[in-house]
Amino acid sequence: MKTIVNIHSKEMAEDNYETLCNHSLLTFRMFAMLLLHCLIFACVAHAQISATLSAEPSIYSGICPAEIKFRGTVTSEKAGRVQYRFIRSDGTLSPVETIEFSTPGAKEVKGLWMAGDASTTLYEGWQAIRIVYPEEVESKEAKFKVTCDQSAPELTVKIWNSPASARPGHELGSSFNVKVTNHGKFDLRDVTIDIVLKKDNSCPISTPNVIDSAHFLDGAPLKGEREQVSLKAGQQLEIKLNGTNKIPADTPIGNYYLCAVANEGNQIKESDKTSCACHPIHITTAAGKIDLVIDRISFKVGGKCEPNYPLYIFEVTVKNIGTAPSPLLLNKTLVQVMDMHDNRWGNGATLSSIPPGGRQTVLIPVYYFTEDPIYMTKMVPHPFRAVVDPLHLIEEANRKNNTSDIIYLDPGLICPK
Repeated sequence: MKTIVNIHSKEMAEDNYETLCNHSLLTFRMFAMLLLHCLIFACVAHAQISATLSAEPSIYSGICPAEIKFRGTVTSEKAGRVQYRFIRSDGTLSPVETIEFSTPGAKEVKGLWMAGDASTTLYEGWQAIRIVYPEEVESKEAKFKVTCDQSAPELTVKIWNSPASARPGHELGSSFNVKVTNHGKFDLRDVTIDIVLKKDNSCPISTPNVIDSAHFLDGAPLKGEREQVSLKAGQQLEIKLNGTNKIPADTPIGNYYLCAVANEGNQIKESDKTSCACHPIHITTAAGKIDLVIDRISFKVGGKCEPNYPLYIFEVTVKNIGTAPSPLLLNKTLVQVMDMHDNRWGNGATLSSIPPGGRQTVLIPVYYFTEDPIYMTKMVPHPFRAVVDPLHLIEEANRKNNTSDIIYLDPGLICPK
């Protein structure tokens, strides 16, 4: 009888063991299916935001530094904000930029890299888009190759930030930028720079004498002083424009080109020694209007979470895309950075007069919020936005473009909760 009981107990134990194994196997299978489901879900969520980028040109041969432009798209399958930055093969990180998607879709982004220099023979690199919020995604690398050709023309000129429009009689002054580069192996003396208004973008030929006329002459330099500089071999120099560069009062309404023309001094009679760069400009009869916009916003961490110390320091660039200079308003806040959750937390700065097409960059520190320290670490992240002319002190052509993108920040990363 005792032996029978033992056999029966053994059979029960084996049954229990088999049941336990089956149960464990079932649990493992359920866990595996759950894990697979999570992975699939994560992949789907990961694919909600994507980015592409291409280099233009991807292969370059000519004078260096080469201007490599990057054009890409950021695509989101849902509404909301997306933050990104450009990363480069040389380790440079650009400031974080923000895109607001009101609906699912794709938006264009642009970047620029001045690659190589006069001493470079071959340069290869890449740039990519890195999405940093709400998830981390990177585009494929947009690769490019630069071959610096020192046999190219020795003198080049560039013009940028020129106004899109102006009226007859308007003085452009120094509202735009001009840069001249000597790519040659020898120093150049008495390089002349003229600012010319033309009906087409063909390179005008410099003349020994400046035509000082108040009337419009196609291809003639604008009324003002001829700039003259000297350049060492390989030197790149931004020209300080001292003349009025006045649009003649009798200039007909229409589309023109504003050109910067550089010539190698004593060789001024030789057209092959002339270099120029042109930018389109529209001449209009409309009265000049001011139009201030936030051209760029970035930030850096202040470093201390203590009263009277800045938590963040914002760098804000304001541009005047209008056709009239902005006024100088002393001791008036004309640009500010504020927390959109609570408009008590932020700071502002004054601006000097900005000419049409001109820019001004200011630093705006946002200090430790002594009024309510706990507020800094709750309701995170805090949405900060820059606003130009927040008090509506200036009569502008358009007020709908006075705000920047939103930058979301978490002071809890600096201040212990």
